Amino acid sequence: MKSWHRYAIMLVGGLAVGLGAAWALTGGGMRDGGVENGPWSTSLGYGTKATDALTRAAVARGGLLALPAKETIYWSAKTDAAGAKLDGDCRYSLSGTSLDARWWSVTIYDEAGYLVANPANIWSVNGANVALDAKGAWRVTISPEKPKQGAWLPGTKGQPFHLTLRMYNPGEAFRADPARAALPHIVKEGC
Repeated sequence: MKSWHRYAIMLVGGLAVGLGAAWALTGGGMRDGGVENGPWSTSLGYGTKATDALTRAAVARGGLLALPAKETIYWSAKTDAAGAKLDGDCRYSLSGTSLDARWWSVTIYDEAGYLVANPANIWSVNGANVALDAKGAWRVTISPEKPKQGAWLPGTKGQPFHLTLRMYNPGEAFRADPARAALPHIVKEGC
């Protein structure tokens, strides 16, 4: 074998290993953010100059246009409260109380990071469109079938999903200790 063939093979092999490793390291999405709160995780470094290169690459790959934590905190959940992966075949209760933010939303995405395809064209709920009960709590059903009453985020049968909670202009008390803040509960009700 000629020497340039060996160099070409080593170059192509090195590029393949390097690109594969980079793809694998950044493929975890936003799950490895550093702040955990139940099934939710985030990083307070998204959207700042201080963020390391690997986190910036994961943010870019995830398609997130990140703002600093003072403006927006992005939480991601891929599991329910029991630690099981979120499954489009199942019914979940997403519930909580008013969040310490000027505005918030929860959006449903497929595993590739795209909005979950559904005939109702509903992908998100927010603090302005969920009704509070007499105790100041709200509840949303996540399932492939629309519930008879209440707010609904459609899941797709046979398709795992994850949730992104965006909190715009979070309060100072929240930013001081996000790991202990009251975030929405994700409870599997059945499959």
